[in-house]
Amino acid sequence: MNTEWRYAWSKPAITGDLKTTVQDFYVEEVLGFEPDEQGEFCFVFIEKQGVNTDFLAKRLAQIAGIAPNKVTYSGVKDRHACTRQWFCLHVLNQTPDLSSIQEAFREPESVRVIRQTRHSKKLRTGSHIANRFVLRLRELDGDLDELQSRLELIKLGGVPNYYGPQRFGINGNNLHNGKGFVLKGRQGRNKLAKTESFWLSAIRSWCFNEALSQQVESGMWARLCDGDIAQYQARDEQFRVKDMTADLHLTAMRGGVHPVLPLICEGWEAGTGPQREQAIKASLSGNMELVDGLINFGLSRESRLARLMPMEMAWELLQGPNEKAQLIVEFSLSKGCFATSILREMIDFRDKSVEKHHENIDRE
Repeated sequence: MNTEWRYAWSKPAITGDLKTTVQDFYVEEVLGFEPDEQGEFCFVFIEKQGVNTDFLAKRLAQIAGIAPNKVTYSGVKDRHACTRQWFCLHVLNQTPDLSSIQEAFREPESVRVIRQTRHSKKLRTGSHIANRFVLRLRELDGDLDELQSRLELIKLGGVPNYYGPQRFGINGNNLHNGKGFVLKGRQGRNKLAKTESFWLSAIRSWCFNEALSQQVESGMWARLCDGDIAQYQARDEQFRVKDMTADLHLTAMRGGVHPVLPLICEGWEAGTGPQREQAIKASLSGNMELVDGLINFGLSRESRLARLMPMEMAWELLQGPNEKAQLIVEFSLSKGCFATSILREMIDFRDKSVEKHHENIDRE
């Protein structure tokens, strides 16, 4: 299955290394509300390096002496990174002692409690509003003036809001397994296993990326059409485009409003306008068996912005004598968006954490 999707600003010629160390990829979860310091839920803000989010949640449950399903978190964060995120422990009126959490891990894994407080409501999946990224790319090779222009272009014009390669699994395994699962069809009415849900999500995301890639080629990805569903950058509510005014055109050009693409499900056509509906059907025409298979799973109606605008984006180029340049770039993204979608338009990067993963497998 194709995973080479089109670039909005052409494929970058400059190359560089990402995640040479875990500290080169820093992510901080932005919760969007302040815990009220009361109630039966213990909220813990944790910095972790080299640790899987779900694995850490299980260790927190073990240390607190509660069942694993009593620990929740809003979003999964990259293992091969330095990340800060919130966990929620349902401990009633107890205050768990988490001071020994680091002892449950060994180098190079690292876990540190930044803050511990209470809240009256449970932390549910998707509760946070954004993630703040600070990234360092090393060993830059290419035209640095071109890189500066690309950075400006991304800040002003955004990038296609593709699902990142993480969604499709190592070596695309989720796509391979998901395709077979979808084409086979649902067997019975039992609740889907967690892995099966991952597979479905991967295939649905792939269909979105395929459709968006075609719209990048035609230029539709960043402009509005009559009948589209659209959403303003600063607001969550969506609306139907009924009148393409000059003001709406101008707002779209400035990155203030974006087209919305529906994810495949029964009746997905109602989630867009006639022009974009035809464009999506054309881009998926060679995979209609897969589309029909997804529809038969009775998935809920969901949508996703076609364009991703990095918020509060800033950068600095560093270069010493006789050294290759480095780039430090920071930005915020709304939840569910992928930093790799920003990076792929900026630099043709090499993910060094993948190389280390393969080295570890070879040693084993």
